Amino acid sequence: MNDDEILEKAKKIIQGQKKKIKAIKSKIRKEKYRVFKDKVKESKIFKFFKKISPFTHEEKELYHFSEVVIVMLFSLGLGFITCFSFVKIFNGGKDYMALSNDLEKLVDTYYAITNNYYGNLDKDALIDDAIKGMVSSVGDVYTNYSDSDSTLTFNETVGGIYEGIGATVGSTTDGKIAIIDLFEDGPAAKAGLQVGDIITKIDGENYQSKTSTDVADYIKNSKKNKIVLTVMRGEEEKEVTIKMGKIEIPTITSNIFDKNDKKIGYIAIDIFSSVTNKQFSEALTELEKEKIDGLVIDVRDNGGGYLNVVTDIASLFLEKGKVIYKLEDSKGITEKKDQTKTKRTYPIAVITNAASASASEILASAIKESYNGFVVGTNTYGKGTVQQTTKLPDGSMVKYTVQNWLTPNGSWVQDTGLEPTDVVELNESYYENPSYDNDNQLQKALDLVSGKND
Repeated sequence: MNDDEILEKAKKIIQGQKKKIKAIKSKIRKEKYRVFKDKVKESKIFKFFKKISPFTHEEKELYHFSEVVIVMLFSLGLGFITCFSFVKIFNGGKDYMALSNDLEKLVDTYYAITNNYYGNLDKDALIDDAIKGMVSSVGDVYTNYSDSDSTLTFNETVGGIYEGIGATVGSTTDGKIAIIDLFEDGPAAKAGLQVGDIITKIDGENYQSKTSTDVADYIKNSKKNKIVLTVMRGEEEKEVTIKMGKIEIPTITSNIFDKNDKKIGYIAIDIFSSVTNKQFSEALTELEKEKIDGLVIDVRDNGGGYLNVVTDIASLFLEKGKVIYKLEDSKGITEKKDQTKTKRTYPIAVITNAASASASEILASAIKESYNGFVVGTNTYGKGTVQQTTKLPDGSMVKYTVQNWLTPNGSWVQDTGLEPTDVVELNESYYENPSYDNDNQLQKALDLVSGKND
């Protein structure tokens, strides 16, 4: 047998083996398909769609692959729709597909800038400014955006509680950082810090060339359980170790005045924060233990706060069923009435000025119109809207107007303010010598509540 014959025989052997391998592969594929088909037919979802699908109404020994694919695609489509529906439900009804179309121009602009701008970019600033632009286009001064730092400060203010040492710092005339106030029973006071102490170091770092803001920022952001202040008290240097703690911000000041042979209680409210109702109620209880004959509530320079807080405070005085305020939106007007059995009957005056806004105006109008009390001072600020807030994932916040509020008689104070029953301009001399005796608005309120009405 020559070489050509040997080569030809070898080729035939190789071709024969290839055919055998191809046949084996085909058998394996068919077996795999059979197993896959059996699993599909036995699956719950196939049995379900077998009942409802027009492709599976007839019993067959063998289903075409195209039929199986159609059923699977139908199942996947229904699954997608179901998942999308659940996502929409759990995200408050937001239609992200429509939203994507609405924001396409904004997203395209963002990527055009970030991908192509030649200089350095602050991507967080781009997002913040885009949100600010969106919010400002609403055209409502009370609909606004706050970044995470501003939101934290806002929440601490209206929340009435923050993590700190319970001390207020300020700069002296010669540029030193001094303790100018201490919260009673706060960590700093308990540790022995005193008003007038000059701060020179914090945790060993020299702060003599820094500002009071630097001190406040360090204490606020240190995340430590305790800090060490090095202070100068006269000629003596002291180290004071202070444990950080939860500080409740005082929001009220109370007093008692003897006026025209009557004992008149006085409560000034700085802000309607989450702790104000508790503090106000405690102060009122202490005043009433002294058998007061009337009450003056001072909301001058109070820019407002939580609606539920002023509602609770007004409910301490009004008779059950009396209107505290009304709310107006696209659905109409609803009345917020006093639901409590608690009430007072002694005379009350509320002192206001041009910086008394929002919740302050609600309280003053409730006392004026539903309690038949006095409002003394000047027209209020004139904020007749109600806002809600939405916290964003990074800690920032959007605040937006949702309703108008009206006085019990149905007046809207927006831009005009609430008119006092007794208009009294504050004497210029008060600014030179601020004191209770020199406060002619307070003195007028005391006269009215004590029964003297010249």
